[in-house]
Amino acid sequence: MNIRTNTLTQVGQSIPDVDSRAKLTGSARYTSDIVIDEMLHAKVLRSPHPHALIRSVDVSRALAMPGVAAVVTGDDLTALDFTYGMFIRDQPVLAKDKVRYVGEPIAAVAASTEELAWRALAEIRVDYDVLAPVSSIAAALDERAPMLFGDELHASALPPPPPNSTWTQEPSPNILFDFNHGFGDVDGWFQRCHHVFEDRFTIGRQSHCALEPHVSLARFVADHAVEVWSNNQDPFLLRQDIARIFRLKLDDVRFHAGLVGGGFGSKSYCKIEPIAVLLARKARRAIRLALTMSESMMTVCDHGAEIWLRSGVSASGETLVREAVVNLDGGAYADASPSVAMRIGTRFNGPYRWRAVRSRVRVVRTTTIPAGSFRGFGAGHVTWACESQMDMIARRLGRDPYAIRADNFVRLGTAGAPGESVLDSDLMEGLQTVGERVGYKSKERVPKRGIGFAVAVKGGGGSHRADARVRVWASGAVSLAAGVTEIGQSTRTVLTQIAAEVLNIDPDRVAVEDIDTDTTPFDSGTHASNGATVAGLAVREAAEKARVRILEFAGGILQCTSAELDFCNFQVRRGENRYLLADLVAQRGPGVDTMFAGEASVQTGSGSFFWMPVWTAVEVEVDAETGAFKILRLINATDAGRAINPQRCVSQIEGAAVQGLGQALFENLAYCEAQPLNATPLKYRLPRISDVPHQFETIILEQGHGPGAYGVKGLGESGNLTIPAAIANAIADAVGARVTDLPITPDRVLKALGVASKPNTNVTRTVEAN
Repeated sequence: MNIRTNTLTQVGQSIPDVDSRAKLTGSARYTSDIVIDEMLHAKVLRSPHPHALIRSVDVSRALAMPGVAAVVTGDDLTALDFTYGMFIRDQPVLAKDKVRYVGEPIAAVAASTEELAWRALAEIRVDYDVLAPVSSIAAALDERAPMLFGDELHASALPPPPPNSTWTQEPSPNILFDFNHGFGDVDGWFQRCHHVFEDRFTIGRQSHCALEPHVSLARFVADHAVEVWSNNQDPFLLRQDIARIFRLKLDDVRFHAGLVGGGFGSKSYCKIEPIAVLLARKARRAIRLALTMSESMMTVCDHGAEIWLRSGVSASGETLVREAVVNLDGGAYADASPSVAMRIGTRFNGPYRWRAVRSRVRVVRTTTIPAGSFRGFGAGHVTWACESQMDMIARRLGRDPYAIRADNFVRLGTAGAPGESVLDSDLMEGLQTVGERVGYKSKERVPKRGIGFAVAVKGGGGSHRADARVRVWASGAVSLAAGVTEIGQSTRTVLTQIAAEVLNIDPDRVAVEDIDTDTTPFDSGTHASNGATVAGLAVREAAEKARVRILEFAGGILQCTSAELDFCNFQVRRGENRYLLADLVAQRGPGVDTMFAGEASVQTGSGSFFWMPVWTAVEVEVDAETGAFKILRLINATDAGRAINPQRCVSQIEGAAVQGLGQALFENLAYCEAQPLNATPLKYRLPRISDVPHQFETIILEQGHGPGAYGVKGLGESGNLTIPAAIANAIADAVGARVTDLPITPDRVLKALGVASKPNTNVTRTVEAN
């Protein structure tokens, strides 16, 4: 297909977000704003116990209240396929017979007002037989630990293992998933190493804390078809889940999705939607189920983790062999944990060349909030451990941490591991950029100040299908339909610019349709930073097809070939002559179709379609007497391939960096005696603007190797990955204190300072080969 090759006019322009005016004025319509005639309001009764059998649920007093239309419990699930999960379906829509974490839904009420629904919950009586909890990885793995499930395997739709990998589903009652990956002769290479280092790292559980909590509306139409509105990232996948759970035909399920007030993975896959549908089915009325932010925090979170890392290097510091063992705290149910485990297990080679790598990742079940996908999909866990240890190895060998990274980087155009796609970024260019900007080689060292680096690469866009439709009207309007959910990443704006570039029109002429699964082209879901890249390819092809049809039509009117024509601002150009498209259509007389459409579908292969690199440099100042530290400067760089909208790229990386600061400094969903301590926005510490360093810089490189339209590739999941390790490395550079547990608090720094003052105690284990 012949695609325009003249100077780009829209690509590379930082136009305002297409929804910015609506968001600024408050007219933007989120799922939270939707009102359906005669709808009822739903609220959910949740378990106060981390682990208990349900003896009985008495809803009679709630049902007797005027204005209460329906109550549902586990008894309403009997005829349904009532469990869900991304790959392993072990989570019931409502607890049935047993609860496995504090906050698990047990019953739901539909009433005329939210206040009445809340009051009705208080009238429900539940008789529990309380069981012993297992609220930590260690407790769950204890041979005497109570079992969360029996020995039976749950229904699953697990994909084939990635190359060089194996997995086992539910190998034991409190182990959900056991994943193993490796390449090369690991044991042989460890024998050949001059130095072998072992270290342990831990990561706290981070909450997504999207500004818009989970919201779902549902209503039944004609007794058999259901219509759902949800702020979910996966409307087409969710449609399949609802059809399966309620034993409906897929065509009888219709999903709507518009603007979403943040997700970060919390709104991926099935969450609260089946509860709204269940109530709608029973009440035969439209239902609105809107969670509070505290309830959203109790719905899903990131994985806590324990990571053991053993790495072997040559005498000069060449990276040779690595082994990793990871225990992930998966919480009570599977959600997306198997997928996260597979991503983690295949990424321990990171941005460096290794001769052999072996990893094992286990997802451990605990009586805590279910863990699911989070921005980066496990890449943050890997980066925290690996980039911390990379610095530790350098300092133990007396090497410069900057130089040891540069010496071992995977090179542009080469694969980092067997079966991987080749790297599409120059890692050295990024490291040099942040190193120069922070003044690493030129700045005079100041006592108690240190500079730390961290580098990561995350794959994106693999095994993804994105369809698109572009329609052009002779009157001067363009509609764009694609199944990518707008969760604040500005994909609507980027896709608009791509369509406007192909059609050579002003972006203001393009209107992006909200998602309606009855009419919107299919998309596999908004994950892995694939929107601009994969959907962008589909939009470009669809727009080009529409453009070709316009030129073919005009050629017929003007009696010339389409190759002699161009299309610009709804004018057809032939040499110096200009013809309004509307005038050409009018020449054909009434009844002629005035709309020109193009459709396209793009399917990427398995593995990473592109790579998202991130390079971070941090400068800190540490008070060695208290352990308190201040971040003086933070520089984050990434490679967009080609930035369709540079400012939107900056916004994505800045937001991600602040999320990384939260993980690094204070965010941690904590438990005490099996009860959550801070799963509420009133107690959970999030970053404030005062936590952001005054010298906070984002650099968007455009290295030009992206596979997307005009060379673009995704970047939204990269900006948070390296922040914690870079801060820890800067602290170690300043005062020699090595923190290996997140978050990095002053007391942990102070403890590490005490350890650092003792000879050889800051190294878990160092082995010198014969």
